[in-house]
Amino acid sequence: TIRENILFGSEFDDQRYQETLQRSSLIKDLESLPYGDRTEIGERGVNLSGGQKQRIQLARALYENADLYLLDDPFSAVDAHTAKSLFNEYIMEGLKGKTVLLVTHQVDFLPAFDTVLLMSDGVILQAGPYHHLMTESKEFQDLVNAHKVTAGSNQLLNSTFSQASRN
Repeated sequence: TIRENILFGSEFDDQRYQETLQRSSLIKDLESLPYGDRTEIGERGVNLSGGQKQRIQLARALYENADLYLLDDPFSAVDAHTAKSLFNEYIMEGLKGKTVLLVTHQVDFLPAFDTVLLMSDGVILQAGPYHHLMTESKEFQDLVNAHKVTAGSNQLLNSTFSQASRN
């Protein structure tokens, strides 16, 4: 079941479990499933989307309450709204006081971190706070600006598509 997948052998604590579901943006998903978190998943059960699978994995990690979290692009399979919610609720609140090593292509979240590493081909090119890298590293500036241009054109495309759909 989804619950067993999140608990992964840990003892059930209702308050911690409910907080984990909330911070992992799973509440609405569970409400739409026939047996909520007791729904069977996998070969004999319900098939989940990539985003749902990713959020269940995040919930399992959060419920474990470790001191160190290694997250490899945790927003890759979710939409922008869910990514923002996960960042605020999961990363900034749920993992407050924890050590988090996050790999991501989403530069919008970088200002919130203590240290940002700019890497290429497995080599650290620059390291420092976001604002320092923005003022001192042309390569980092170019990366951030290129992302913002791409994100802006995607927002324009989505806005144009949305307006065309209404007409």
